[in-house]
Amino acid sequence: MKRAASENSEKDGGGHLTNGVKVPRLEQTEAADAHPSEEDEKNKIMRRSLRPKTLPKRSLRDDEPLPVLLYKEGEPLKDLSKFLVDGEGKYVEVKIPAECMSNANRQVRARQLWGNEVYTQDSDLVAVLMHCGFYNHALSAPPASAAHVRAVVQPLPPQPAYHSRARNSIRSRAWGAAVEGCSYRVEKCTLVSRSGVLTDLEPSPDGAAAVVPTFTPAQYERGMNTRAAASNMERRQRTMTEVTIQYNLCNEPWLKYSMPAVADRGLKPSQWTSARLHKEVIYLETHRNRYELSRVDTPPAATAADTPQKEVFRWARCRRILTQVHMRRVGMPLPEAHLDILEPALAWEDLQWSPTGVSVKGTSYHIVRLHFTRQTRQNGAAETAAIDTAVPMES
Repeated sequence: MKRAASENSEKDGGGHLTNGVKVPRLEQTEAADAHPSEEDEKNKIMRRSLRPKTLPKRSLRDDEPLPVLLYKEGEPLKDLSKFLVDGEGKYVEVKIPAECMSNANRQVRARQLWGNEVYTQDSDLVAVLMHCGFYNHALSAPPASAAHVRAVVQPLPPQPAYHSRARNSIRSRAWGAAVEGCSYRVEKCTLVSRSGVLTDLEPSPDGAAAVVPTFTPAQYERGMNTRAAASNMERRQRTMTEVTIQYNLCNEPWLKYSMPAVADRGLKPSQWTSARLHKEVIYLETHRNRYELSRVDTPPAATAADTPQKEVFRWARCRRILTQVHMRRVGMPLPEAHLDILEPALAWEDLQWSPTGVSVKGTSYHIVRLHFTRQTRQNGAAETAAIDTAVPMES
């Protein structure tokens, strides 16, 4: 009843301004009440005038059914303001076709967006998603597997002013006054593939543009059969599958993940992969994250009679995707400030390798690339002992 009354109030231009927020007429919004007294109406107006000018923040639940709007290139979200009632907006889901998600969109090229974090109602939603960092501005075409994008927005009252800011390779425009209708902000963005897989897109609040790799990592590798180069005519007729070059999340060539890359070379302990980690560190990547597997140095046995301690390994997720030059500068294995340590003490038997990835104590990771690199710093107990026994420098 209140929503229908609010729509009628917007159509005939009724309402009044309270603290810069347009409030529908009381006789329409309170039509469900039986004849309210004049004193009650005054009290309601006073309570509304005392409201702070903070932006409302409602909880967003995954199971909450949301009204759906369809994005059309070149048209603002006209129906968004009807979901703003008494200064509080209801979450709305906007469905964007995949072909509109590119920098070839006319509204993106014209920078049709005003504000930062909170945008005007006539700001183009695709340009807003790129400005917030949900989607890369450098992509000229959406992925072939993408069907559409779902953006959850919240309508808000008009702001006194909208400021300009350059973020993620796109600069928004400024507007120095309130606008009619409403404003909005983006709460969530999800990419839907043609097979129905949902992928939540993360924003980039700091405004750092994401690195676009030369070869974008794909869900499935595309092989190519070629003729074998050989002098023998019989062998030349055979076909062989070429291996696609894998580029990591920093656009650097890495080794494509395969079982032979992590398998032991022989029966001698010196040929085991775990023995390589005495001097090397292995980094493994999924399509979104990078992980570090390193050996933790344990203190040597005090006497020859003591039982030698088992080797201990550490499994951690890299907080930031660094280039090789930066990693060498910081030191490898990376310091704990650069990692989220998931498993601090692992035996080699806790790592179960498979053709598609690795399982660490029951948690599976789909690995697509890996890279062995030389250690440049100590790790674990040996590092702690080195710090404890270090001679302090004279000031």
